[in-house]
Amino acid sequence: MKPYLIGQSVFHFVDCSLPCPSSHVSDGSDGSSSTINLSFLCWKQHDQLILSALLTSLSMGVLNLVVDCQTSSCVWRTLEKALASPSNSCIMQLHGSFQELRQGDASVTTYMQHAKSLFDELVAAGRPLSLEDFNLYISRGLRGEFKDFVTSLVTKAESLSYADLHSHLLTHEFLHKSSLPSLAANPPLLPTPSLLSSAYLA
Repeated sequence: MKPYLIGQSVFHFVDCSLPCPSSHVSDGSDGSSSTINLSFLCWKQHDQLILSALLTSLSMGVLNLVVDCQTSSCVWRTLEKALASPSNSCIMQLHGSFQELRQGDASVTTYMQHAKSLFDELVAAGRPLSLEDFNLYISRGLRGEFKDFVTSLVTKAESLSYADLHSHLLTHEFLHKSSLPSLAANPPLLPTPSLLSSAYLA
């Protein structure tokens, strides 16, 4: 998000380098009356647009942290404090999620995206998972049809990157699905009842 805000030349709103102007300015030399500050209205309009962009980019769990924030800078500071020093319980929870990672009925892409989101959260928390451990967790959670692939993966000298692992799994998934119709169309031949009866009578 930070590169996007910098690219849009609005990051100075969230880092407080462009503070909010006064809502009113004095009208007259004696200062007895005031009028609405047009600079304040302009700043408020821009800040609310940035605030909206920040909120829509957050997941529901993170959104709860900033529900009371009224400005973009408040959201930014709150998230920095919450994510800069992750608690040990949060780290343990993420590792526990990896331990329980299972593909189930999910497609390869959905399964890999879920694993990658957990991986990215650990990176953001300053506790990145090694590529070797990441591949191990992925392998453990795959369905039984990927058994042969997992066996070949274990024998590799170097761990596959996320992109390579995803690509290999997609290929294996495609080949497995392609083989199912042929098995259904050509079921294994079984002896006919008459042949079985003849064999027992003999």
